[in-house]
Parts: sequence; structure tokens; C-alpha cells
Amino acid sequence: MQADTRHLALPFFDDAHRELAPRLADWAGAQQVDERDDRAACKTWVQRLGDAGWLRYCVPASAGGALERLDSRALVILRETLAFHSPLADFAFAMQGLGSGAITLAGTPAQQAAYLPAVARGEKIAAFALSEPDAGSDAGAMAMRAARAASGDGWQLDGTKTWISNGGIADFYVTFAKTDAAAGTRGITAFIVDATAAGLDSSAHIEVMAPHPLATLQFTGCGLPGDAQLGPLNGGFKLAMQTLDIFRASVAGAALGMARRALAEHPARRRVAHRFGQRPARHAQRGAGHRGAEDV
Repeated sequence: MQADTRHLALPFFDDAHRELAPRLADWAGAQQVDERDDRAACKTWVQRLGDAGWLRYCVPASAGGALERLDSRALVILRETLAFHSPLADFAFAMQGLGSGAITLAGTPAQQAAYLPAVARGEKIAAFALSEPDAGSDAGAMAMRAARAASGDGWQLDGTKTWISNGGIADFYVTFAKTDAAAGTRGITAFIVDATAAGLDSSAHIEVMAPHPLATLQFTGCGLPGDAQLGPLNGGFKLAMQTLDIFRASVAGAALGMARRALAEHPARRRVAHRFGQRPARHAQRGAGHRGAEDV
């Protein structure tokens, strides 16, 4: 099944983008992944996307990426195409980019070398840990704290992050914490936290309607070396927003991919004239009515 790609003729895209979409569509359409276990399936998608070279669009050329720098237009096309075939494949791709994006933007050469090539190969799964139980869109309200270690060399993180995509399966978490409690968004710093860090518990899996790896992270005296700091001290909020900005347009691309799949499926569904003596739409209306009655 192929999506409508007439939109690729828009001047917003160039020839490289137009070539990218059908090539990825052919690859994605040939993949068969059992997605009943979302965690296992996500790991499989990351490995396959890495083996096929698609994750190279999540990192810059300096780290083995396909392009000199991250290209928002390419990300839109890649996510739309993947979402048409499998929303979980799109999720796996997007989180590799979002979870490592801050390292691309602000990582030291050593940090970039340690994480980005492995992200591109699908050997390390990335995650972006910003949200908290009482701090979602208002990042300045976060309660998680990062304090200098008693030795003076390193950090200690304490607090909770929640609704973290890839939580429980990620190999590392780009994590944001308050380093100046009185400074609001100007007192947030980013850190790279390996999943094996002592004091990190990522076992609280969150179940949602559209299955994908999601968890609450608990940091309890989580000790980090000094070189785990990502970007400048108290520069974490700006870094988080810059990372999100790269991927904002691609969220719309993913939504369009799923919508295009629904439209592509519609003719085949419509050809079913009657089912048990009624049209399928009538069954949907009746089902909705029953659910409404159960909720009263």
C-alpha cells in the first residue's frame, strides 16, 4: 500500500527529499514486526532502522550521519512515511533523534563520539527526560534537583520524571534538572544519564491507549561524573527548547502519515456493503451508544 505523495511536488522540498520518500516507503512496506510487545518491537525497529541506515538522519555527518546537519524537512518526510506504515516505527525513529538531539547541539567531542555513532547504528536507544508529575509544558516548575557531589567532582540527581518515551528500554537519558532552584527556567542544566547509573529506577512502565515504551523515572541519590553535564551550567532550558524546535514540524508529518493511511484504507473498508445486515458505520454508532450507556 502506497501513500499519496503529490505534496512532495511543493517547492518546500528539493529533489533529495523527493527521492527519499519512495525509497523509505519501499523499505518500510517490506518490514514485518510483531508489535504486540511494544518494548520488544521498539527495540527491533531501532535495530532495523539502524541497520538500514535510516537513523543516520538523526545525527550529523560528523558522527556518521547522512547529512551535514539535522534537516527538519527530511525529518518530516521520514516520519510521515514511517507513520503511514507503522506508528511504532515512527516513534522509534523520532526518539532516536529527539533523545540524542541535545548531544548533537551541545555535546563535547567526547560526548558526541560516545553516543551519536551508536545512536545512528541502532546500538544505543535514546530518551529525552524533561516532564515531571507537576511540570509538563511549564518546565520552570520542575522539582528535580542536581547538586554538586560532596567530593566536588560530579553531580547527584534527586527527583522524578514521568511520561518518558523509551523509559525502561533506553540506554541513556538526556535529563534536565534544577541547578539553581530560585532561577526558574534560567536555573536548569542538562545531563547525560546512562541507564545503568546507580540510583536510577526506570521500572515503572506506563500503559497507554497507543502502546509504546513509556515510564516514570525515579532518581534517588543518582551520582554522575562531572563530564555527564551536557552544555553550559543553567543552560538546559534553552537547550531543551532548541532540541524540541528541530522536531516540532515532524510531529505534524507523523500525524499526516497516520491520516493518509486511514484514507488509503477507506476504499477497501467501504466495499463491505453490509455486515450482519447493517453497514459498518451503523455498527460503529451502535457501539458508541453502548459505551456511552456504560459510562453513565
